[in-house]
Amino acid sequence: MKYFSYGSNMLEEWVKSSRRAPGASFLGAGNIQGYRLRFHKRSKDRSGKCNIVKTGSAEDVVYGVVFEVPEDQVGALDKAEGAGHAYHRECNIPVRFADGTEMCMLVYVADSNYINDALIPYAWYRRLVIAGAEQHRLPEHYIADLRAVSYSEDPNPNRAAKAEKALNAYYGKIARE
Repeated sequence: MKYFSYGSNMLEEWVKSSRRAPGASFLGAGNIQGYRLRFHKRSKDRSGKCNIVKTGSAEDVVYGVVFEVPEDQVGALDKAEGAGHAYHRECNIPVRFADGTEMCMLVYVADSNYINDALIPYAWYRRLVIAGAEQHRLPEHYIADLRAVSYSEDPNPNRAAKAEKALNAYYGKIARE
C-alpha cells in the first residue's frame, strides 16, 4: 500500500522501527496542495503531533514522503498511528510527485475530537519531523518553517530516548557517508 507521511514517519529510521512498518520502502517525495501542516493533534503524551488541515488555498502545501508499505504491516502502522481513535485513514487526497503526476494513497488525518490548537510538539518529535524532511530533501523553505515551530521539553525522558535512537541512526549514517 502506498502511504504519504508528513510527520515523524518521514524519517525512515522511525517508520521502519519494529512497531511501525519495518518493510516500508521509500518511493519519493511529494506534496498535497490546499492543505496546511499543524502540530495540533492531541497525543496520549499530551503534546501536539502533526496533522493536515484542508484550506482549499493553492498557496498552502504540505510536503512529505511516499512509502510502499507491505500489506501485512499496514495493521501495525494503523496501530502506531492510532487509526480509528485519533487519526483516520483518508484515501482520496491527491499526492503530487515532483514530475507532476498525482496519485491518491493512504494519508492519516486527525479526528476532529483530537484537535487542540493550543498544543505544541515535544522537542524530540519536532526533531524527528525535521530530520525526515532533511533526509528526503524537502524544500528548504519548508524545512525552515518546521524549524520555526515552537516546542517544549518532554517530562518523560523515556519517550525522548526512543526518538534519539532513530535520530542517532540517521545522523550516524550521514556522518559515515
